[in-house]
Amino acid sequence: MARPKFVTNEELIAVTGVSRQSLNLWVKRGLLPAPTIFSDGKTGVRSRWPAEALERAKFIVEARRFYALHEIEGLVRERWGDGGEAPAASTTGAKE
Repeated sequence: MARPKFVTNEELIAVTGVSRQSLNLWVKRGLLPAPTIFSDGKTGVRSRWPAEALERAKFIVEARRFYALHEIEGLVRERWGDGGEAPAASTTGAKE
């Protein structure tokens, strides 16, 4: 069976149990790749996330049990590189 090329908000939420707001925050922080936003002309605006977002989101949910979000940012960069939409966090002493 072929792996899907994208996942929906609903699929990410169902698998991870997090809210849309959390997903959006994770995109802003560079933890998840941004979804492609489109209108299907019938049901309104929809999001298509790269299939990789599902694996990343599962990783983040599990890591939240042990690490703070700013620590997870480093773990995500180590594992997936700097492919996120947000710039890397400044290391000039700013605290979360």
